Amino acid sequence: RGTVAACALRGDAAAGVSGTPGAAGASGSPGAVGAGLAALVRLRAASALDPARATAEQLLRSPRATAGGRGPGRPLPRAAAGVSAPRHGLEDLPAAWQEALAAARAAHADTHLGPVAEWSAIGPYRLLAALPPLPPDAAVRPLLEPAHAELARTAETFLDCAGQAGRTAQRLGIHRQTLYYRLSRVRQLTGLDLDAGEDRLLLHMTLKAARLGPPGC
Repeated sequence: RGTVAACALRGDAAAGVSGTPGAAGASGSPGAVGAGLAALVRLRAASALDPARATAEQLLRSPRATAGGRGPGRPLPRAAAGVSAPRHGLEDLPAAWQEALAAARAAHADTHLGPVAEWSAIGPYRLLAALPPLPPDAAVRPLLEPAHAELARTAETFLDCAGQAGRTAQRLGIHRQTLYYRLSRVRQLTGLDLDAGEDRLLLHMTLKAARLGPPGC
């Protein structure tokens, strides 16, 4: 049976370690999550009954796990949890802990990943979570203003769909002409060329980084 270490976070600040390695297994409950995140580290390869994921799901079912959230253009669940890749020794705990925190932040930021996210499944957030906090790129900053939340969501969805207009319009539930109008507004606000790969990469990563927010601990 794998063992689990867990940390409960309130908002974006650490409330402390609420469990210790070896103290919680498949049925363990190392602590309740407040209005924030829970990070769980697998200290051994998970069995058929994954104790880390089971503990994460139990934390998120706690009455203290409340709703709320942030993210470009849409409300997100406030409570989320992340689980690291399996580890086989305590010497790997620091790296695994960072993975779990990154996965928790990603689950909190993106509803498609949560409420429990695995480190292996968070895609570009693995890279973004390792970067120091930086201000948004100056070109993209106007798009991040609350008044342009719908444009930010449209641009992010368009880039998530690899620039395919049909898929983007379908996912957003809008007509293609509406999509084209919104993308033209994105170009006007940012000065970026959405047909240029480097500009698309800059816009995509800035939007994802803004969604992820600063490190919680």
